[in-house]
Amino acid sequence: DAKPVASAPLFSEFTLTENVGVYDKKGNASTVAALNTLLGVKALGLDWHLAVPVYVSDAAGYGSIELGTSWDALKGVDFLGSKTTVNLEGGLFLPTGSAGYEATNVNPHVGAGALLDWGTWSVAQSFDWRFVTGGTMYDPLLGTISDDLATLVTAANYKLTDSVKVGVDLGQYYLIGGEGAIMVTPNIKWAAAQSVDVSAGVGIPVWQELAVENNLVVNAGVSFKF
Repeated sequence: DAKPVASAPLFSEFTLTENVGVYDKKGNASTVAALNTLLGVKALGLDWHLAVPVYVSDAAGYGSIELGTSWDALKGVDFLGSKTTVNLEGGLFLPTGSAGYEATNVNPHVGAGALLDWGTWSVAQSFDWRFVTGGTMYDPLLGTISDDLATLVTAANYKLTDSVKVGVDLGQYYLIGGEGAIMVTPNIKWAAAQSVDVSAGVGIPVWQELAVENNLVVNAGVSFKF
């Protein structure tokens, strides 16, 4: 007898991620603490997420909410002896926020990324372009920006054990108006359980041209999968 084929669920792989960043500023500028809550889900063959940031400095408030998605154009393809994944991504920063942390317009962003995984070693490269469509929006690293932003992140990771990875990220942030920053961030990632991931890192600026520059950026995060 023919058996009915179970259809794939519309929604799957829910994730909840909490990231905390502390941005120590130079001079008399106040330190900024950033808490970013990210909700993720797989639906319609895409990865969707909703990010809600909250900032605490001279004033406390929430920032621009971001709705985004990504698609794996290639996944697990053999390339240079690695399992390679290539994805395309995009989203919108919505005109929300408070206490000077808001975006005044809808600001789209688009990008792409690649991951080459050799098992013990892995290398990832991502690129994102954020369009600031008039007005301003807030970023805890760069401050209040009014120009388009190009972001490139190169990450190299080494697997110490089945559950622990160490690595370093090279983050490049270029504003079209000429300002920007380059950060080197040593980090550690720990798969604490099958559905729980923990990470921490320290960002060290190697180049900055900003109205308010950074001494150091300390970040930590935890992610839960359902």
